[in-house]
Amino acid sequence: MQRNYQHELELARVAGRLSRTENVVMLGLISGESTTRVRQRLFRHLAGLPTAPADSSSSTANTLQMESLIRDCDKLAKHQASAFNKTLAPIEQALEQLQKIKQGSPSSQASLRQALSHVQKINGDSGGSSASAPALRELATNVSKYGKHVEKTFKHPLDSLGDGSSAQFFAQKHGEHVGRALIEHFVHSGQFGLAAAYAEESRVSKPGGEHETRFREMFAVAREIEEQRQVERAVEWAERQGGACEALEFELRRLRFLQLVEQAEPTRALEYARAWFPKFASSRMAEIEHLMGIFIYARRLGSSPYAALFDESRWRQGAEHYVACVCRQAGVPGASPVRVAVDAGATAIPVVCKVAGLMRDRRVEWSQQNELAVEVPLPADMRFHSVFACPVSKEQATEENPPMALPCGHVVCRASLEKLARGVRPGVVASGRFKCPYCPVMASLADARAVHF
Repeated sequence: MQRNYQHELELARVAGRLSRTENVVMLGLISGESTTRVRQRLFRHLAGLPTAPADSSSSTANTLQMESLIRDCDKLAKHQASAFNKTLAPIEQALEQLQKIKQGSPSSQASLRQALSHVQKINGDSGGSSASAPALRELATNVSKYGKHVEKTFKHPLDSLGDGSSAQFFAQKHGEHVGRALIEHFVHSGQFGLAAAYAEESRVSKPGGEHETRFREMFAVAREIEEQRQVERAVEWAERQGGACEALEFELRRLRFLQLVEQAEPTRALEYARAWFPKFASSRMAEIEHLMGIFIYARRLGSSPYAALFDESRWRQGAEHYVACVCRQAGVPGASPVRVAVDAGATAIPVVCKVAGLMRDRRVEWSQQNELAVEVPLPADMRFHSVFACPVSKEQATEENPPMALPCGHVVCRASLEKLARGVRPGVVASGRFKCPYCPVMASLADARAVHF
């Protein structure tokens, strides 16, 4: 479904932070999120609040603030549409009358003047500009009030993130790579027209036709599952993949089984279960046995223990599972890398701003390049690999400072081992051998082995 992005961008402009939030809003909208969810994310990012509020009284208050802003934003959007209709209606009516005059081709100057005066009379009777001016003034007043409401709520200063010069330098140096990543994001989100338009305007090459064809077919099948409630094509694809997509095939078969039960066709549902469920008996017998009990409540599904299985969201979940399996089989990330990067950056903004403010107040600078002064906690769905923190220095391991395993089995970062080998601790002789920080075993730097997670 096509969405109108202009309202959300106007909201960002009202907040006075368009340069730092426009991309977040646009990427959220084109990735398929609902307008309400995009506004909630924008509000939370601007206010420096976590994406998923914790269960506490303060988070409840923050949630109420966000909901209040969203309601006011919806009211403002309706008022804007109403004001524009009042303004454009007389203009469109006058244009229609002028078009009729043009088609009629008046024979004389007098008849032309008579026709124009007739148009002026119609425009005056409908109110014309005198009727539209109050509506526009009222709209401007409401926009101003809403802007003040936003500024009072979002007290998080974003000026501490810099003037944007580093971002401009990055864009100049890696502009082509960023462009390709954005095109991949648009294709990954099903926005093929937007990907083509961006590729044409930015003069960045699009991925191969086979890649786009795969995604077009994937989204077409996903829409069949979610909107048309048809799983046949998805089931055929899952069968061709064999055991790699067994869980998906069972979920789709279950959706079809529940659909037949919901349509009051218990006989067909039972025949369908007998035909396909034995295939999954070795791994999902308990779930199959549970499903077979549904026939007892066939006439009162809404009040039965199986009512939760008939939630409308099951079709959306099935479509998402199908998309995830297709991406995995194609070797493509399930989530768009651009979206993950934007979400991670938005999560880090409150922490970075707070640290930057503290450093500015204390007149200190962070000297490490390509590294944040503090660790930014990311949600579980953004952790794609293991992270090792040295138990001695409390620093995270890097390629330059990898984790090293001692003969006793304890693991410490290489920089900490080098300090121990040099005897930097008081009372330790720099002999090259040192005691493990966690047990009495003696070791040397040559005895340590790099550990790869």
